[in-house]
Amino acid sequence: MSDLRDLDVALGRQIRDRRTKAGLSLKELAVKAELSPSFLSQLERGLARPRITSLHRVARTLGTTAQALLSTEETKPYSLVRGDDPRDVDHDIDRAAGTARSLVRDARSLTALEFRGLPKTFGKYYEHPGEEMFLVVKGVVEKDIDGEIIELRPGDCVCYDGRVPHRSRRVSDEEAIVYLVTAREDPRGS
Repeated sequence: MSDLRDLDVALGRQIRDRRTKAGLSLKELAVKAELSPSFLSQLERGLARPRITSLHRVARTLGTTAQALLSTEETKPYSLVRGDDPRDVDHDIDRAAGTARSLVRDARSLTALEFRGLPKTFGKYYEHPGEEMFLVVKGVVEKDIDGEIIELRPGDCVCYDGRVPHRSRRVSDEEAIVYLVTAREDPRGS
């Protein structure tokens, strides 16, 4: 089984375990998370990979965070992700516009994503538990935090409460590279 398939199966197992502990049927979770039961069934069996917005809805419904659902059993005292690691996360980015790669594995108290490329238009707002740090490495990016637009250039960093509505976009045709680090409120996936 490939590493990506292993991670999809682990995510599905996390969701199914938390759903059953919450006493929810697949259909009840689907209704509350505003997703189709067939998609959730595929997700729980490791046959589908959700967009991050869908994962946030599932997590909120289950009383946890997307980061906790993405965590796996911690087997070492550190998390190592190599530069050529292919683990892309579906983060509502048009594949032509860029990719998002997870930089943290296992059950850690934070999560980190590397974005290469961002859309040129703002998408939907994100809201989730945990403090967040957004660092621009390359390009010019606008960060909309609760309606306030902040222009960020290489080396600029903004931190904010993830529960405040936020979204971002690249300003120019130049590729944008950003790092997004979120401190989880439920360490070790509890």
